[in-house]
Amino acid sequence: MEWYKDREFLKTMFRIGIPVMIQNLIQTSLNMVDTVMIGQVGKEAIAAVGLANQVFFVMILLIFGINSGASVFIAQFWGKRDVANIKRTMGVALAFGIAVTGLFMLVAVVTPNQIMGFLSDGNSEIIRLGSDYLRIVGWSYIFTAVSFSFAVAARSIEQAKMPTVVSAISLAVNTVLNYGLIFGKLGMPELGVKGAAIATLIARLIEFVVILTVIYKTDHVLAAKPRELLAFSKSYMLKILDKASPVVANETLWAIGTVLYNVAVARISAEAIAGYQVANSLFRFYEVIFMGMAAACQVMIGNRIGAGEEPLARLYASHFLKLSQGGALLIALFMALTAGSVLKLFGLDPALTQTTTHLMYLFAAFTFFKTFNLMMIVGVLRGGGDTKYALYVEVAAVWLFGVPLAFAGAVWLQAGVIITVAMLMSEEIVKSVLTYRRYRSQKWLSNVIHELQ
Repeated sequence: MEWYKDREFLKTMFRIGIPVMIQNLIQTSLNMVDTVMIGQVGKEAIAAVGLANQVFFVMILLIFGINSGASVFIAQFWGKRDVANIKRTMGVALAFGIAVTGLFMLVAVVTPNQIMGFLSDGNSEIIRLGSDYLRIVGWSYIFTAVSFSFAVAARSIEQAKMPTVVSAISLAVNTVLNYGLIFGKLGMPELGVKGAAIATLIARLIEFVVILTVIYKTDHVLAAKPRELLAFSKSYMLKILDKASPVVANETLWAIGTVLYNVAVARISAEAIAGYQVANSLFRFYEVIFMGMAAACQVMIGNRIGAGEEPLARLYASHFLKLSQGGALLIALFMALTAGSVLKLFGLDPALTQTTTHLMYLFAAFTFFKTFNLMMIVGVLRGGGDTKYALYVEVAAVWLFGVPLAFAGAVWLQAGVIITVAMLMSEEIVKSVLTYRRYRSQKWLSNVIHELQ
């Protein structure tokens, strides 16, 4: 049966995927608002905040890895309606998430100058602005870890509406505070980059308070008591980590590789890294559709495997890949046709606008490969429990192709920003070939909760 004729598939995908799309759209819009407003301050400010946020980027992908690995189990446990094990698995994810973000918070708050010095290649203004930003925003990291864990768990049990509403509240708070604290409006002081950091900290704190209040005041499935969260044994934790650790390693190594892409581009010029930050922010905005689809794919495949319906899991994987491929071509065309108009929102100078426009064309050209890899790695492979192969593909593509080519273009060949970014993006083609071969082999499907029985 084709995906457009499968009413049950479409109904479930929309129920899970649309709230996730909206939540990711809200989160991406929050980042976009930051970029647009900071863009009015200057290109050094854009570069500083973009580079400083690489710390958050690595951290959130570590947290995503921990929770994505745990969600493989949560989705399959939900297929069996095993609430006790869902709470135990959440406890493992929360414990590791809080430990990791506590470390990142310490590094961001105590050593921001050293971090920015490494990321910016010694540009004193970018170091100063980025350090100011990190010292403040670093305090938000632990709040983010807890909120994120509950949001991912809610999606894994097919209840994605609540975290979406909470994210909308966070976006509204962040937007208003950004406007007031960056530009000195609404009776607030004009603080520039520091204002953006304060706005982000307050928004994430409010998100943390609201999501916990909703869960624990409504007798939600995830309203676990401390003893329920901590009811895991050492052997249980190790079995969870055996599947989760490849996802964590995957996200960590991919994130570090992506940070090094930024470091390589920053070696070209302040204009190059500013343009790359803006183009990447815009691409993330368009990508939210496929992030929602990938999240729905992971949950739906995991639920079907947990319920013992493996043929249906295979059919769903096929549906998602076909749907995402068609969508990717449409989004790529839209990105290319609207790049010039959209960039007018940022108030960039003519030279930076031209550079960013060309980068947007490049992102559009690679959209098909990026989308296919997102659906395969986050949706199909992880939903099917094949986390180790996803790790091998990510590490091989990023570290054997992407990172060496990024520095080859930026430093050794001095090829300029467009050619350098094209070189580093070529790793997406490598990943597409490897993941497609795995999909065709049918080896990606695994019932992981069998191992915990």
